[in-house]
Amino acid sequence: MILNLKLKNYRSYKEETNYTLEASASKAKDFNYTTINDFKVLKTSLMYGSNASGKSNIVRALYELRNLIIKKPSLDDDITIYDPFKFNIETLNSPVELTLEFLLDKIKHIYSIEFLDNIVVNEVLSYYPNGRETNVFTRNKFDSSKDVQSGLLGYDFGKKTINVFKNQLLLSKFGDDEPHEVISKIFLYFKRMFVYNATNKLHYEILNDKISEDLLKDENLKVKLEKLINYADTKITGININKSKLNAKNKINYLWKRSDFNISGIHDLYNGDKLIDTTNLSLLEESIGTQSLFVLGAKIIEALETGSVLVVDELDTSLHSFITKMIVMLFQDDEINSNNAQLIFTTHDISLLDKDMIRKDQVWITEKNDKGETDLYSLQDFENLREDTSFDRWYLAGKFGGVPQIKSLKEYFSK
Repeated sequence: MILNLKLKNYRSYKEETNYTLEASASKAKDFNYTTINDFKVLKTSLMYGSNASGKSNIVRALYELRNLIIKKPSLDDDITIYDPFKFNIETLNSPVELTLEFLLDKIKHIYSIEFLDNIVVNEVLSYYPNGRETNVFTRNKFDSSKDVQSGLLGYDFGKKTINVFKNQLLLSKFGDDEPHEVISKIFLYFKRMFVYNATNKLHYEILNDKISEDLLKDENLKVKLEKLINYADTKITGININKSKLNAKNKINYLWKRSDFNISGIHDLYNGDKLIDTTNLSLLEESIGTQSLFVLGAKIIEALETGSVLVVDELDTSLHSFITKMIVMLFQDDEINSNNAQLIFTTHDISLLDKDMIRKDQVWITEKNDKGETDLYSLQDFENLREDTSFDRWYLAGKFGGVPQIKSLKEYFSK
């Protein structure tokens, strides 16, 4: 589970900003957090804010970090995570800094990295077995005369030297090149983390094929996804998936690619009022919300079963408010989420600001100032705000900020 994400000079986050999922001391709505050793960690976290206010940049930071770890770049590849604050000449050519604190096997880990253009200039990984800090590895000082850089494993790990290209992370080596009993688990932690942009059509199409492949291999996953989709009142009773490369006419034409998978929902077929059989309807003919639930639902099930982190940008895209709330409640249910999975998402769905379901420390707001800098804060920062306050009404009234300040269109067009 993620404890804290710290960003500095990343996109709209000019100054160091801390996004925390550590629960406050409040015992209100205790189903929203879990206690692991001495840590109280939130199971779900919601981010609100106007368009272009910076909430998606939190999601993007995690997406880019995960990709850089599990998809090791070649020497001549750019580091896309290097994206400094662009509206101040002091930061344009300054490093981007990220630090992620997380729990793995009930032990706290801290991973800090620093980038400058296409160079990794700093990288440190530590963990806290028995509550004491132990260095896992540290990257050596960058040598501008060399493409190959190095780092050193900590004392408890043999002080072995690890070599990587200047744009690669030391942690990436432990996915396949340098298998290690402890460090490879940390690599797998990031591999199991899933970050999804619900509004990205290409992302959806790629994921659609991956989910289809998984469902063909795993009947148990297919049965659980069918139940989830049916419980969402889609009227779908089952899913059919066929894969064929023999006939090009049978391929599904997406916007960016062609798929070998033909997916359809199974529906009841009636003769008048009498149920007589079932019939199939192509997933492409189903609602956009149902299509979204197909891919997202599989990742929800996977996260709950493996106890991993699921991060979604615009969770409520094309989904009814009741379904979005159902998804949040899955993660907040102790029996369903027995493996301490974690859901982090951005949303515009005000109905989720339910004072009976959500705590103050779960809700984050993003606001951008006149200089283009994002200010990130939690409802926990409002000292006089009570847990039984109607969060939705206060938010709509602008008391928390994070709502667009729309100017008078009548005044604009009358000029």
